[in-house]
Formats: sequence, C-alpha cells, structure tokens
Amino acid sequence: MDDVYITLGTTIAAAGSQTAFRAVDHDAVMATARAARAAGATRCGVVTAMGADPRSRIFYNRVKGEVERDLRSLGFETLVIARPSLLIGERQALQQAPRRGESLAIKASRWLNPLLPASYRARPGADVAHALVHAVQSLPAGVHVLSGRALQPMG
Repeated sequence: MDDVYITLGTTIAAAGSQTAFRAVDHDAVMATARAARAAGATRCGVVTAMGADPRSRIFYNRVKGEVERDLRSLGFETLVIARPSLLIGERQALQQAPRRGESLAIKASRWLNPLLPASYRARPGADVAHALVHAVQSLPAGVHVLSGRALQPMG
C-alpha cells in the first residue's frame, strides 16, 4: 500500500459533544494515518476544512488545524490536505440526519457560488475526492494544501 485517503469527519451536533467530535475528527484520523504509515503508506490525502488552524478560537477549526499539524509529524513523503468550504453530498445514504443550516447554505450556494471567491464555494464531495486523489498521485513529495480552484473538477 502506497496511498491512504482519510475523509473521516462529523459535526459537533452529530457527535453530541466536543469530546466526541475530537475523537472522530482528530483521534480516529490520526489512528488511521498511523496504521497506514505502519503498513507502508508513503502518501496521504486528507480532507479537513477551510479555516483549519491549530491556534483558532473556533473549536471546529482548531481541531482541524491540530490534525493537519499532527499528520505532518508522521513523515509521509507526500501529504495533501484538502480544505473545502461547504461539502455538498448525499447525507441520507450515510444515514445522517439533515442539517438545517447546511441545507439552507446549499440552497443559497446555487445562487451565490458564481459570485463567491473560489475558496468559499460549496463543493460536491465527489469533486473534492477526485481532486485529492489526482493531487496525491501526481504532486511531488512535500506538503500540499488544496483549496478554492484546486478543488474544482479537472478538465
């Protein structure tokens, strides 16, 4: 195995607490990355979020930033971090409850996306996945952050 792709994530509301959120968005991501590294993975692609910063006052962004920081310490030859804004996708297929604010934001994004800077545009999860796989397989060694236009469909 050369590559690992980690797209684990939840919301604080779905997790039920900040502690449970951290267990998924940091601890489970790191456990997966460590296991993949131990199995020989040399390249890692991970989805975090726009605004990820380990010093953020916003808990969500702070956890996303902490996991990015901690992934860097594992020694992957190539680490690609995708930082999308709002992810659009089929939640019911994952047995996830509808998210009221997210539903409204997705509806608004249909009208606003053309007016928003690329980094703030809602992205289908499939587009982010395609961009992440392409980047992990084609970029040179090092740490790379994808956001904005880099998360748009290729071609």
